[in-house]
Amino acid sequence: MQSVPSNQRRRTAVAVVLLACATIFIAVAVSQWLFGFGLDPRDDSIRRAAGLGFTDTARQTLFSVIPLAAPALAVWLQPGRVIGRWAQVLYVAYLVIGLLLALSAARYGFDETRQLAEEGQVFIDARAAVERLLLDTVWLALAGMGLLFARRAGSRQRSSTADPADSGSPKE
Repeated sequence: MQSVPSNQRRRTAVAVVLLACATIFIAVAVSQWLFGFGLDPRDDSIRRAAGLGFTDTARQTLFSVIPLAAPALAVWLQPGRVIGRWAQVLYVAYLVIGLLLALSAARYGFDETRQLAEEGQVFIDARAAVERLLLDTVWLALAGMGLLFARRAGSRQRSSTADPADSGSPKE
């Protein structure tokens, strides 16, 4: 009998660690993107989103496996209300931040005249901007599927723990 609660605690602990790791990845990506200003005066959030060589790691941090897969794995390990809600919040944050990063990068890539005027050369042309936008869209679509998975798992958990007396006809 004691192995069941300890196994449950272990799975909950692993799920919390996975969600904490995803939270850290997303928070670091936001920090790298918005607050990672370097000493170079050309360094701004649009150039960082585009992935230029200043402090350009926000895209690689956000669009990676850990912040994408960890919440879904946590919900799969421990499908509870708290874990499910936390995973949903992480996926919504991932989608919002990812969409802003992708659009900022695309904006920079499609503005070749600005690049030429400010940088003296074009670092990211329209073709590269489209390629990045397509790849970012795939990451965001996968995050959307993760959000749907977390919501489905949460609704299954609520329906499986519902009181059987409540499932009958409505009381008058």
